[in-house]
Amino acid sequence: MTKALVTGATRAPGRVIATTLAKAGWEVHALGRDRIALEEMRGDHGILPMAMDLTDRDYVRFVVEGMEPEVVVHAALRWPEEIGFLRLTEADIDMALEVNLSATLHVTRAVLPSMIARRRGALLMASPDYRVAGSAVERTVAAAVDGLARALDDELRDTGITVHRLPLGKPPFHGLGLEAISLLAASGFHLNPMPTSSESIERQEHEHGT
Repeated sequence: MTKALVTGATRAPGRVIATTLAKAGWEVHALGRDRIALEEMRGDHGILPMAMDLTDRDYVRFVVEGMEPEVVVHAALRWPEEIGFLRLTEADIDMALEVNLSATLHVTRAVLPSMIARRRGALLMASPDYRVAGSAVERTVAAAVDGLARALDDELRDTGITVHRLPLGKPPFHGLGLEAISLLAASGFHLNPMPTSSESIERQEHEHGT
């Protein structure tokens, strides 16, 4: 059974991706802060809950390194409510960078050694389209994630590891689960059984949208 780690799994889009992979027969480890949502996912889909905050770097690194997932989906996204750049606080900026960019870098660095040793692995990095993102901070982070995915895919080209940016689209993120499956299939991870229908996935995404 293929093992996947999904960050940001207690809110859309991470929850949609986690449940889609679980329905496809994967062993899914869902990382998020909402313990109630995690327990619901375990009861409904057999997903393994991991209640923690991505900003706790030492603990996250300890847990992730021991897990050795074959696939990691970075879907932890948290943006300031304020959009205007000059109205952002230092805490707003630090939070956006820490959760949406730094955590992606640190989790990726923790899982890569075991993937490279197996010569097999895939990384999906969810992010909005930086050209149409809603704020300067969001556009900056989205562009950085896009650049990270491209740079890592080039650097890891001969290691058996693939890296993809996963475009978010707009809420309620219709088709995001199928898009993740398509990217993983292109990386050699063929899911079986497939989700029952695109309609069921879209309904699920609507129910758990932001």
